[in-house]
Amino acid sequence: MKTDLELRHLRVFVTVVEAGSHTRAARELGISQSTVSETLTSLERAVGVSLFRKAAKSPALTPAGDVLLDHARRILALTGELAGELARVSFDVSATLVVAAVESLSAYVLPARLSTLRERWPKARVEVVTGTCPEIRERFAAGKCDLGLLLEGETDAADSSILARTRFVIFGSSTHPLARHAATPDQLRRCDFYMSDASGNYHQVLRQYFEAAQVPAPRTQTMGTVEGVKRGILMDGAALGLLPAHAVEQELRDGSLVEIALRPPLPGLVLRAVYTPGAHSPLVDELIQSLRSAPLGVR
Repeated sequence: MKTDLELRHLRVFVTVVEAGSHTRAARELGISQSTVSETLTSLERAVGVSLFRKAAKSPALTPAGDVLLDHARRILALTGELAGELARVSFDVSATLVVAAVESLSAYVLPARLSTLRERWPKARVEVVTGTCPEIRERFAAGKCDLGLLLEGETDAADSSILARTRFVIFGSSTHPLARHAATPDQLRRCDFYMSDASGNYHQVLRQYFEAAQVPAPRTQTMGTVEGVKRGILMDGAALGLLPAHAVEQELRDGSLVEIALRPPLPGLVLRAVYTPGAHSPLVDELIQSLRSAPLGVR
């Protein structure tokens, strides 16, 4: 056996076997299907034997694959246990945790949770980078972050990567004509919508909402940032904004912005984590647990 066997090989191998397909494994790991295939090829090269039966439709292991699976699970479990034990017996953990997150999470959700994390491990360094969902997945696949946090459309499927559920809010100024009653898609389409970026999940959800109602989608304008959307709405009393509930919670509470009731309602959102289960640091564990335990803007 060569010496270039890596933990990432074992993580992908175990995930493929447990998920039952390359496609589901890629989704759980937050990487592309081609990366999964390339990693398994690299693993077989490293161990020098075939691990999967070639003719099987789903991942079926060879005798060598069965042996590796048992050892791989134990190695990954021991790796996670080691990191956890080291963290539990010491406040001197000085690891760097890199989190990639969409802007609304990095600005309105993570600061309080990362503050708690720093209290627990004062020597740890935490870096947050923002990006779109595809950018975050690419960053994780390239090994440039330890944890990716995405906001994506609601799903009914059971998925351990979903940490919380939240909702979209369409909002306007307190003087907006639609602020006092439930609005229909036909009424909404006549308003300009301010968006934080030029494309992405928010645009897709808005587009699908109007398509389902069989009315033309409204005109959208890109404001660059979440704060840009909110300030733009305050200055333009006729426009509407679309943001996750947690990003506009304070303004709705103090009445400077008003939620527009919808008939029918918008679909929900899920907060999804992109990470490698069972093979990450205690910093990731604690942050994930914190996000699971506190729903985001859910009424």
